[in-house]
Amino acid sequence: MIVDSHTHLGKVAGLMLPAGATVAGMLALMDHLGIDLAVQMHHAGLFECFEEAYAASLAAYESSSGRLLYALIYNPRYGDESLALIRRSFDAPGAVAIKIHPGQHLLFPEDPSYEPIWQLAAEKGVPIITHSWALSDYNPTQRFATPEHFEHYLSRYPGVNLVMGHAGGRYEGHLAAAELARRYPNAYLDLSGDVYGFGLIEWLVGQVGAERLLFGSDAVWMDPRTTIGRILDAEIGTAAKALILGDNACRLFRLGA
Repeated sequence: MIVDSHTHLGKVAGLMLPAGATVAGMLALMDHLGIDLAVQMHHAGLFECFEEAYAASLAAYESSSGRLLYALIYNPRYGDESLALIRRSFDAPGAVAIKIHPGQHLLFPEDPSYEPIWQLAAEKGVPIITHSWALSDYNPTQRFATPEHFEHYLSRYPGVNLVMGHAGGRYEGHLAAAELARRYPNAYLDLSGDVYGFGLIEWLVGQVGAERLLFGSDAVWMDPRTTIGRILDAEIGTAAKALILGDNACRLFRLGA
């Protein structure tokens, strides 16, 4: 089974996204590439449209016959409203994780306002997916999402698994994300985004083990073929590729496969 652990649906103002931003487009892309399931995080949730994100995510799950699972985005600046909707999502089918995006919300991951979402994740037994990246001169908001900032809650909630999206994003971020994952068994890395360092997958397998790496594409921002190809071409064993492409996600998101 192939599971794309990091995708997005929905429009973004000012950007022209491909047809895959719709449910039909995403399913067509998945069928073309042999992707069985995907976890999507609707763009509306990034821009405080919480009810819209929930309704669209639930509709996508139902209209895709359960192939498009989802994670709602927690915004600590709208904590009560955001938290209540995420809690409600776990009373309906399809929700398998919680998403945070410190760079978007301009709050460091150890901020006390994130505590309620870690508590909810512990209560529900679901992972948290986060944006992670390296320091960036051209995008200074990335300073809110560098991997070392996640240690505070990783250490306090050893029963909650954290997936660091983009595996730290760039070279220094990769080093920091791998170092954190070596010390905390509840830290996972996904390979989504324009993260194309030569030999990166082999290096990450050597650093943290294939058991804690996830295939994620960042579709529809990125073409899933780029990451699938890198995994299939990586100089790692067939069993390791199977773990990364889907087995780890099935275990982490409790997909019963």
